[in-house]
Amino acid sequence: MDCTILRDEDSQQAVTNWHAWLHDENQRGERARMRRCDSLEEIMLQPAYYRLCQKKALRKQRPEALALVAGVLVWVENPNERPTAQLLGMPKDKGGDTPLFSELRFRRLLASNTQEDLFQNLRRAVMQLGKTASPTQLADEILHWQAQHQWPDSYKGACQWQYRLARAYYEPKP
Repeated sequence: MDCTILRDEDSQQAVTNWHAWLHDENQRGERARMRRCDSLEEIMLQPAYYRLCQKKALRKQRPEALALVAGVLVWVENPNERPTAQLLGMPKDKGGDTPLFSELRFRRLLASNTQEDLFQNLRRAVMQLGKTASPTQLADEILHWQAQHQWPDSYKGACQWQYRLARAYYEPKP
């Protein structure tokens, strides 16, 4: 069962293009303004956020969800195509078994009940990863969380946000 929110190529490309634009050398000021935002309300007042909202393929997404996407993706400097939770579960040291992101912090992330909690926990996770993540995977995870909170009966079992992240975090790493 495919639980992906950003299924179509257009929405994935919209996120990728926005992320690339924001991290262009000419957009230092936009990035700096976004990074100074401590809340989703502040993010929703930034021009870069509106640029993301104007992407045709993303217009069906809730404005608050896109603020969350923008507020977290501004910190991603090193794209990596692996799921975020898989990166968080990677061993700190070669041959070790202690995950990069502690299990306690991971459980806090899974327990995020509000958008602000998720925002703070994901920002912390991206920083712990050395600002490395997949912009499209991370955006999809954020939008999945939002959809699950909006329609809880539609996301059960293997499609539950927490299950998907836990599976990626705990699965053996290649």
